[in-house]
Amino acid sequence: MLYAVWLISIAFFIAQFPKLSVAFEFEKFFADDNEDKVFFEKHVEKFGYDNDYLLITIEHHPSVFDTEFLTKVENWKNGLDSIGGLVGTQSIFDLKHLIKSPYGITAIPLIHSQDSEKLESDSSRIMSHPLYSNFVAKDASSLIIQLNHKHFKSPKNEQVFFSSLKSSLIQHKIEDYRLVGKLVAQKSFIDHIRSDFSIFLGLGILVTIILLLLIYRSFNIMLLPLLMSLSSLIYLLGLMAIMKIELSILSVLIPPIILFVSTSDAIHLVNAYRQNEEEDFLKRLKGAIKKVFSPTLLTSITTALGFFSLLILPTQPIQELGVFAGIGVLIAFCVNFLFGPLLIRRNYRRQSIKLPYKLWAMKLIKGRKAVFLIYFILVIVAVVGFSQLKSDAYLLKDLPENSQVRSDFKYLDKVFGGSKPWEMAIMPAMKAEDVMDYNYLQEALKIETYLKDSFGIENFFSPLDLVKYANQIDKGGANRYYEFPDRSDFKSQKSIRNLLFNRGIANAVMDSSGQYARIAGFIPEWGSNDTQNRNHKLEAFIDRKVNEDILKARITGTTYLIDKSNESLSMELLQGLLLAVFMIAIALAIYFKSFKMLLISLIPNFIPLLFTAGIMGFMGVPLKLTTAIIFVVAFGIAVDDTIHFLGAYKKQKAKSPLWRIIKTFKSAGLAILITSILIIGGFILFTLSSFATTFYLGLFLSLAMLFALLTDLILLPLLLKNVN
Repeated sequence: MLYAVWLISIAFFIAQFPKLSVAFEFEKFFADDNEDKVFFEKHVEKFGYDNDYLLITIEHHPSVFDTEFLTKVENWKNGLDSIGGLVGTQSIFDLKHLIKSPYGITAIPLIHSQDSEKLESDSSRIMSHPLYSNFVAKDASSLIIQLNHKHFKSPKNEQVFFSSLKSSLIQHKIEDYRLVGKLVAQKSFIDHIRSDFSIFLGLGILVTIILLLLIYRSFNIMLLPLLMSLSSLIYLLGLMAIMKIELSILSVLIPPIILFVSTSDAIHLVNAYRQNEEEDFLKRLKGAIKKVFSPTLLTSITTALGFFSLLILPTQPIQELGVFAGIGVLIAFCVNFLFGPLLIRRNYRRQSIKLPYKLWAMKLIKGRKAVFLIYFILVIVAVVGFSQLKSDAYLLKDLPENSQVRSDFKYLDKVFGGSKPWEMAIMPAMKAEDVMDYNYLQEALKIETYLKDSFGIENFFSPLDLVKYANQIDKGGANRYYEFPDRSDFKSQKSIRNLLFNRGIANAVMDSSGQYARIAGFIPEWGSNDTQNRNHKLEAFIDRKVNEDILKARITGTTYLIDKSNESLSMELLQGLLLAVFMIAIALAIYFKSFKMLLISLIPNFIPLLFTAGIMGFMGVPLKLTTAIIFVVAFGIAVDDTIHFLGAYKKQKAKSPLWRIIKTFKSAGLAILITSILIIGGFILFTLSSFATTFYLGLFLSLAMLFALLTDLILLPLLLKNVN
């Protein structure tokens, strides 16, 4: 009957797999209750999402000011209207050069693509103008077009838009181009996540099979841990598919976690059965289950509690990781004890691997002072490394060095001054009537000057550009008049500004009420730490120099939220780890009924984390979301072996501390060794990835598991020596 339930349920959950999907949305990592996010959402209601764009640069050597080239690009741009989801474009083809004439304001094309005679004067005007020149590289070898698109809510719509855009470029034979934007970065991340998920899950299973065969030298024995881990994984992934949970950069960690945890549970069951000396099959099986059921239940509960602690973090992808990793651990326990005994055979050979437990235990006790001294020195060194750990994040550094996407973003940063959106909301305060109040604009000018001279942002657009443009129009259209006017000129130019408002030019930087505006531009990939430092200095400048009774300013936008989220989430993950430790400590205290045992059980699991953090600090690997999560995962898995060791120690009846340790090694040592080898072998495969996130997860989880194994086999027995 159980066989039928097992097979039918497996088939049902496999049938759900087509519903699984991979997604990576930056916005999902913003904390829902964060005041910065609340402000940003109100900002979005007025101007839309600041990262709903694609920047395309098109190169032509020696100069883009070539009639044939410009005609081809303009024809392509004009045909973009047929692409669903496109909201508008910004380029030298869209801008008009406005001049004041006796008949009013006249608009002439900024560039005459098909007129070589006018093109020379057009190029001179564009390259020398503070606003127009933003759309052409300084050496005139490339131009940039901004494509604004809808805020897509489904990956399918994004793909359709992206594919249509690529097709239009091919159709018009535009080849030397670069595409940059959120859609490009997200697609690249999703492709790497999907690729790594498929490759390393498959390799992990293959390595598990090979290692189990090498260890047990029996296909039948290898089959039990393998089938239990695969079944647990199928149930969990099927459940995620039914609940329409998308695999993110964090949730792809769940399958290897469940694969290794489930394999560990099965190995402890198999080893307990092989160690049992009963002749009767049922008694032998019952004895094995009785021996490992309680410790395995405890490890499953503690590991699940550790992952469930992530629910306190107000970020959806982290919560999903915590919930489904925790559920997966409990599923693995149920699967192993429901279906595992069905696969155990009478003819399983008794444990044949003989390890020098007695010799090892005696050497440990004899050299305990040296062991404690070495660990003390290593802890000091690790603390020094840990002190060098800093929070920082470079989004595109996770992509391979030879990635075309990474190269394209770097090109825009170098040639056009930036590829990441940067925003600041600027609002009239008590002593200013509206955005076009002269006193308000003077305060905004202070911010603009700081942004150009000190902040490092090259290209941005604000209400000041409208005022400067109106001044240029009023004084004949020459580029030199694109400047902030004096008060008398400002008053006389009101009708020109109203004309610009009627043309909709102001919509990008101020709302219809005139009570809310923004400064919007692009910055290079400085890293979250550097960007945050620049933001803090800007805020300090505003506090000192800008009259808050006239103008109030607040940095916002997706870049700002991503950088702040990275710093806060890294710290919150470490807080989640402390909560996990507290919850696990309660479970252990209840099980062991001893405060001393509780402390002993936690020490061997803190030390590996400290060692890992120390190495990260010495290597200069920054603390960010995808590296901070390593500590939570490592602690959740590492505590399993410690509990199995302590559970075995608790059951020993020998009076001598030495013999209690020897018998504990004999009872649980081999299973701990095997499971740790499997886990380390599985995670070390991740270092083969060219995707930095996967590489670092594999490297540091492997190191953490290695340190945990060594600590359980070296330090933990010495800590237990005087515990009855």
